[in-house]
Amino acid sequence: MTGPLPDRLGQALLRSLARHPPSAAVGEMAREVLSGRMTLHEATRSLAYAETFAAAARDIRPALDSLSPEEHRQARESADAIADLLDPPEPPPPPKARRRPVEDDWDETCTSPWDDRP
Repeated sequence: MTGPLPDRLGQALLRSLARHPPSAAVGEMAREVLSGRMTLHEATRSLAYAETFAAAARDIRPALDSLSPEEHRQARESADAIADLLDPPEPPPPPKARRRPVEDDWDETCTSPWDDRP
């Protein structure tokens, strides 16, 4: 992945890591990627974050290997729900208050000298 992170779950995970980092390096990396100063691909190649990514890969590999294809499919399908939990969508803005029309207090019984009505 060379550009901005396109998927919602990835964005939510990065925002969660930026807010509650397990280490200073992870928090810094998440903020760098979210700001656009660095892509996730560049972060994986960076010497500053190499050990962080290596440790995460070592920790997650046994868990991923133990999943069945059905479990992999279910995990992909639940990505939106996980993203909602990690980074809830913004509530829609409240509707703008409509102004009530101003009551016209013009007295129709008065006429103007420029009024051409009889």
